[in-house]
Amino acid sequence: MTWPDAVLWDMDGTLIDSERAWLDAAGELAARAGVTLHRGDLDRLVGASMATTARVLQEAGIAGDAAAIVDDLTARVQRGLAEHLVFRPGALALAAEVAAAGIPQAIVSMSNRVIVDHVVAAAPVALASVAGDDVVHGKPHPEAYLTAAAQLGVEIERCVVLEDSATGLAAGVASGAVVIAVPLYLPVDASAAAAEWDDLAGRTLADLQQLAPPAAVRTP
Repeated sequence: MTWPDAVLWDMDGTLIDSERAWLDAAGELAARAGVTLHRGDLDRLVGASMATTARVLQEAGIAGDAAAIVDDLTARVQRGLAEHLVFRPGALALAAEVAAAGIPQAIVSMSNRVIVDHVVAAAPVALASVAGDDVVHGKPHPEAYLTAAAQLGVEIERCVVLEDSATGLAAGVASGAVVIAVPLYLPVDASAAAAEWDDLAGRTLADLQQLAPPAAVRTP
């Protein structure tokens, strides 16, 4: 049997280089409100669910209910990605090789559905997807990854997860998947991950296959 059974991609900061778009959008929202976001505030936004993002911004002094803050941020990021969507170096080449091998793939993101659908449409390979507004519990809860595995009809333990953030790594590890850390904007503690890569450039399906699944779910 082919290993892995599926590859699950975090989106922001892993498949695409969009964390900056989110941070810039948050900065614009703060500036409009006359609020200064400090480095600690911005660091808390990386990999966060939309609910957590809204709470961080409210705690920083941005007025308004969470739904309004999320809608504003989403609209700003959507406009930014419509003008400038950048895939991380090596991401599309790896996704294409995985697709050519007949292995299903999915985006598992905390961004809202409208943004995820934009990225899915722009990607040159077929990607299923789970968005932040598809689940009750955001990362670091494993629900999104478990949902993606169920959607693809595979066991989560036979999936490889690619993640850039501490929050996402925690979600992937808690789900039972084999997790690869590919940090971008912030360093992460990858001690619970199966591997840590500096980036995706030059990475191949063979690199994924070298990370064996847990013994309990290996095929004899």
